[in-house]
Amino acid sequence: MSMIFTAERRIAPRVPGAGHLEIMYADPLPAMVDAELIERSSTGFRASHACARLVAGLEVSIRRDGNSSRARVIWTHVLQEHRVSGFLLL
Repeated sequence: MSMIFTAERRIAPRVPGAGHLEIMYADPLPAMVDAELIERSSTGFRASHACARLVAGLEVSIRRDGNSSRARVIWTHVLQEHRVSGFLLL
């Protein structure tokens, strides 16, 4: 069996992150999701949560430590009962 290795495609280095996030979206009704930051970069972040409605393409608002920003869900992996999603900052 041969293995194919691909070059790193990330444009910004990632650093570990920690702390609580609030993720808000309206699809179709307004909702808020509690999440935990896993890692971050200048272009996005990865967070753990328990919401099945955070799907690729969904635009969300993020609140952390009194700061707000917008992001788009890029991917979500289901890991046992929790989910991990990657977000692109807008």
